[in-house]
Formats: sequence, C-alpha cells, structure tokens
Amino acid sequence: MAAGSLAATSIVVEAWVVLVAAASIVVAFVGTGLTITYHLAGRIDHQGALLGGRIDHVAGELVLVRERVARVEVLFSDRRHPSDPSSEPPLAGA
Repeated sequence: MAAGSLAATSIVVEAWVVLVAAASIVVAFVGTGLTITYHLAGRIDHQGALLGGRIDHVAGELVLVRERVARVEVLFSDRRHPSDPSSEPPLAGA
C-alpha cells in the first residue's frame, strides 16, 4: 500500500512540475508578445507623431502657396483696374 501511495504521489508531483513548467513557458511567451506589442506601439505612435507634424507643416505651406497663387491670379487675370474707364460697363442710353 505504501509503495502504491508513493508511486501516486510521485506521479502527482511530476504532473505539477510539468504543469508549472508549461505555465511558465506560456507566461514567457505572453510576456514577450506583450513587450513586443508595447514597443512597436510606441514606435508607431512616435512615427505617427512625426508624420503628423510633417503633414501639418506641408499643409501650412500649401495654404501659403494657395494664397500666393490667388494673389497672382488676381493680378494677371484682369489687367483693368477699377479706375480704368475701359473697365466700366457701357451706358444704357449710349
């Protein structure tokens, strides 16, 4: 009876050792996965912030270019000025 009890205890202890080893492997994989994910998320966030800054800068430059183009279009689209008599519409009775 003692030998059977000792064998059963040995099997239970070995099962617990295997279970703890498997759990530690799973925890190690999950920890590594979370660490990699956290690191990559930080890098993606940093790159996104850099890209967002570049996009804002380019958008600001684009607004300035559009304003300059609008001014040039106004200057060259109609050479006649309001003080120029040829720019006034003809009189209805003439």
